Amino acid sequence: MTEIFTRQWMPDLEVRASGDGRTICGIAVPYGTPQYIDSRLTEQFARGAFNAQLSAAHRLPFMRDHGPHGGTLIGRATLLRDDAAGLYGEWRVSRTDKGDETLELVKDGALSELSIGFREGQNRNLPGGVVERATATLTEVAIVMAGAYGEGATVTAVRSTMERRAAADRI
Repeated sequence: MTEIFTRQWMPDLEVRASGDGRTICGIAVPYGTPQYIDSRLTEQFARGAFNAQLSAAHRLPFMRDHGPHGGTLIGRATLLRDDAAGLYGEWRVSRTDKGDETLELVKDGALSELSIGFREGQNRNLPGGVVERATATLTEVAIVMAGAYGEGATVTAVRSTMERRAAADRI
């Protein structure tokens, strides 16, 4: 059985008042940012590490805290995109008690960090003992209290599905 790892960081999260305000947007994990994990591991993710999953975003669960650590499913991804800053995503939050609570906490700034669960794929050893995750498979994205990547992985917006469709039509 392949071990599932989790990594978190604090991206810029924002809740937009327009539309129904149930879509959270942000960078799930930054690229090229070495992060001390523990005394045995400093890692970073390579741009494109998750490209194999970009076309199947709808299969990725969005969690309030990590599932293997007692978290709750609050929605799913609707968009994943490889961005220069990192893996950008949009997650639709379901109308559940925990989903509603999470949206309020994001709007209030009490929750602002994203975290990923992943299975490692190919790795590269870089100078300085940094392990670069060249490929990995996402198992979940979670909104959490404290993220491993700090300000590198935060929510940038909460917006409506209608706004996302309009933006896609402009592209």
